[in-house]
Amino acid sequence: VASSPLAPLLVAVGFLVLGTLYILYNVYKTKQSRTNYYSPAFWNRRYERVYAAALPHQEWYGLDDAMLAVIKEMVDSEIDHIHDLGCGQSNLCELLRTHGFKSLSASDFSAVLIERRQEEESKRAALMGDPATIIKYVTCDLRERLPMPRRSVKLIVDKATLDAITHRQSREAARDAKRVLSRAVEMLSDGGKMLSISLSNDEVFNKYCEHPSLAPVTATRKLVRRIAGQPKPVNVYIRKFKLVVSRS
Repeated sequence: VASSPLAPLLVAVGFLVLGTLYILYNVYKTKQSRTNYYSPAFWNRRYERVYAAALPHQEWYGLDDAMLAVIKEMVDSEIDHIHDLGCGQSNLCELLRTHGFKSLSASDFSAVLIERRQEEESKRAALMGDPATIIKYVTCDLRERLPMPRRSVKLIVDKATLDAITHRQSREAARDAKRVLSRAVEMLSDGGKMLSISLSNDEVFNKYCEHPSLAPVTATRKLVRRIAGQPKPVNVYIRKFKLVVSRS
């Protein structure tokens, strides 16, 4: 039976349609994955899988002596209250505790994560018998409320949290970043400071994360680091801010 002269054309059109659908599907999946960064349910499911599989914790952007030195520069005393904003699985507060800091807290909107970290702190307290150095972990969506009392924190550390919020680079991202930064300003005591550790360059960061009550202390500092999930070294940007709002 002779084949239709249109058969090759139909096959080509079929492959073109399938290829287009495949591309659109992957664009959709990528967008959905990024959008899920803003969902506590997404992170709860992720941490449930992490803990069920006993996977090692993830330290976004690393944590080394250079970053620790910057934090030490920004506080006056080991009793100054330091808060890790959107802590995830970071060991930042644990590292600061080993260096003698006494007043430490951290927040995240994943209840699964925070419950695990609270359990770990309770076990440590029972073993060590030293409640003065307990890290206070709080479940909190920073877009909606404060994890700590107003004017109670001397230094807020953002390590990847603002990046997770703004990577969509949309109006929704700008809105959420403004809400989180406004909560940070409320938590800072007079003379308080904020440290941001980010992969966003100045153009992106300043577009989405500027706040009138936070003024840069120094120019942005750039560290080159190898981090998990990146095949090549990346730029990690260090930004230091101080509270400039006048409050009665």
